[in-house]
Amino acid sequence: MKSKIVWLPCLDTKAGVIGTSINESSCFDIFKTLECRICDDLFAQHGEKVPRVLSCGHSICHECLSKLQNETVVQCPFDRTSTNLGDAGIWGLKKNFALLELLERLEQLKESKALTEFVDEACVTKCDEDDRHQADLFCTVCLTNLCNFCAKETHKSRTLLLHKKIPISEKPRINPPCSLHCAHILEFACLEESCRESPLMCYICKDYGVHKGHKHVLIEDEAENIRKSIQNALQHVKTFSAEVTAFSRKLAEISEKIEGGVSISCSNNGEVIQIPVIGNAEIARLRIREYFNELRDTIRQQENEALSVVNSYVRENLCSIRQQQEDMAVLISQITHVCSQCDQALLRSDAEVIQARANIVNLLDAVQQQQQYFTELSELCKEDPEIPFAFTKDNRVHIGPKMEMRVLALGLDNGGKTSILFKLKQNEFVSAITTIGFNVETIEHKSVKFTIWDVGGVQKLRPLWRHYYLNTQAVIFVIDSTNLERLFEAQEELTKLLAEKRLQDALILIYANKQDLPSALSLDDLREKIGIHRLCSGRTWTLIGCSAHTGTGLNEGLDWLARQFLSEFDNLS
Repeated sequence: MKSKIVWLPCLDTKAGVIGTSINESSCFDIFKTLECRICDDLFAQHGEKVPRVLSCGHSICHECLSKLQNETVVQCPFDRTSTNLGDAGIWGLKKNFALLELLERLEQLKESKALTEFVDEACVTKCDEDDRHQADLFCTVCLTNLCNFCAKETHKSRTLLLHKKIPISEKPRINPPCSLHCAHILEFACLEESCRESPLMCYICKDYGVHKGHKHVLIEDEAENIRKSIQNALQHVKTFSAEVTAFSRKLAEISEKIEGGVSISCSNNGEVIQIPVIGNAEIARLRIREYFNELRDTIRQQENEALSVVNSYVRENLCSIRQQQEDMAVLISQITHVCSQCDQALLRSDAEVIQARANIVNLLDAVQQQQQYFTELSELCKEDPEIPFAFTKDNRVHIGPKMEMRVLALGLDNGGKTSILFKLKQNEFVSAITTIGFNVETIEHKSVKFTIWDVGGVQKLRPLWRHYYLNTQAVIFVIDSTNLERLFEAQEELTKLLAEKRLQDALILIYANKQDLPSALSLDDLREKIGIHRLCSGRTWTLIGCSAHTGTGLNEGLDWLARQFLSEFDNLS
């Protein structure tokens, strides 16, 4: 018994697709290679069933690989070899182009075979008298297709000989007969919506049948309209296909720019040179590494500077302590000598004691002086031996119980700057007094010593504000939240302050004063009217409601300044 013969394309890239006869069992083995060995589904040229190649050489469909993916690694289920995934994940794995080419050629062969059958069926006309013969002639009277032999045999009579016969290639298009009236051909197409499924009709159907009274056109006209609409649609589809192709090409270019690749060029000698091209992803990684390397270098430098400050402080402290230890040793020696002299004087005779009195008095006076010096030293030794230090926001180290901060208090006249300053300093309310010149007060709050410069806010003094900007670390801007008429003026002055280069790194604390009064604007309304978010964009700022009369919100503002000035390791003492 002979085995069944099938035809498959040969993967010969030079010769193209050629037929190779193989038996049915071999065909089964080949088709098994076109299946994913995990899900047993056929590979496809697109979509979830595209075959992708692992580093071990095995091919698995995209869908199964997505299920096998473990973060950035895929382990082959057949030999347990791990394949590292790039930035694109599963999409970054290469497709098995050999399998894709085989699938494409099988599809082309299938389409070619179907097209051949359609062309044969459409172009080869069979003889109506004997379907084994191919028609050569068409009788315009009988409307039949005839081969030469049947035409002679069927048209022998005198009447039939008169029928006009033309070559089959010149046969006119003839509509098929009506299914209801076989003697009549279909001539019209119904335009009614209810007749969409069966629009064709003969003149009997049009005048007397189911299509009586319906709108209609000639079949030729309707067919021509449909052809035009199909042509328009086809043109649109082709345009859309071109757009999709261009977009797909653009995506490929973008992917190549992101991932990088290899640029191939030829030298003068005709040698092929492969030049690696770095992708944007790798460029971004390099920049990030460079940035953090610089950051690490900066941190190391700041660490060394901080350690240097601590080491200097420790050396000075230890030197002072060692000097004090030496002084204490000398003092102990002197005290021992005085005690010895006093003990000896006690053992002497009365006359000798009286004679030694002056010497003993001098010795005791010297001890008393040393005792006063010792009292001062002992007071210093009562301090905590811990080293008090704190970090600033720029990673500098400050050693000591208090950090100093220079603050500039500004605002319009009669806003309450001086009242706020005295409330913070003395916890006393001072009625509004127009400041002529400036006031300077030092206020200790938590681990920060604030030196606050209160400068007058009258119109003629505002040009002098710029002389106080140097080395200013924070600005307290006071707004009278009850004086709506001067809000625009306050906004203008705040805008000028924020534009100053010497204050670009300064903290901005805005006090909305007189919030205890019923006519005061709320903080939300104040933000909206002044546009604080827009003005202070990119700056470190806050708006706090306060009252110089009651003291509400004042310490909250200093708390905010201290938190911003110090890092999260505010005080490690």
